[in-house]
Amino acid sequence: MFTLHALTDFVKIHAASVKARWGLYGLTALESIIFPIPVDPLLAACVYARSESWVSIGVLTTIWSVIGGVIGWYLGFAVQDFVSDMLQLLPHQIAGPEKFSAVSAAFAELGIILVLIGAFTPLPYKVIAVSAGLFGYALLPFIMFSVIGRGARFLLVSGLVAHRHDFRLVLGFLSALLILVGAGMWVVS
Repeated sequence: MFTLHALTDFVKIHAASVKARWGLYGLTALESIIFPIPVDPLLAACVYARSESWVSIGVLTTIWSVIGGVIGWYLGFAVQDFVSDMLQLLPHQIAGPEKFSAVSAAFAELGIILVLIGAFTPLPYKVIAVSAGLFGYALLPFIMFSVIGRGARFLLVSGLVAHRHDFRLVLGFLSALLILVGAGMWVVS
């Protein structure tokens, strides 16, 4: 029979390996570009198995996430002209150039908030990264606010797991964060 103790032992054995951490870092970079599943559970497992290394695991996860975000930003930046050309084909009521310009201006005005929210919360950071490039948000502020947001998130998750050894606490924290962001977006709109 599979017990919680057996699961804990399994996680400690496999998540403590160097391969697991490199898998975490690789998936973290991909998650910032295309991968649809947040890496927090894998981060929590790696930290759970190697609690003494929680800071370095959190920092490296942040670095790889921002590297993936920069790739996402570049992809958005690279398709600006293509998207603009495609918008020309759509009716102006749906997505004319003026609507694209309005969204671009809104991103320029609220970009810091969007990047911080996307980087810190379980909302799809990849959408923020690609959008930042697409709408011409400057790369250096994008990197800076991504490091702040992603670093705070991953170090908080790592610290909670390392010092509490409680996955439920981490999942509860992330759920509360998602609810707060949703409520904030509802209030703003």
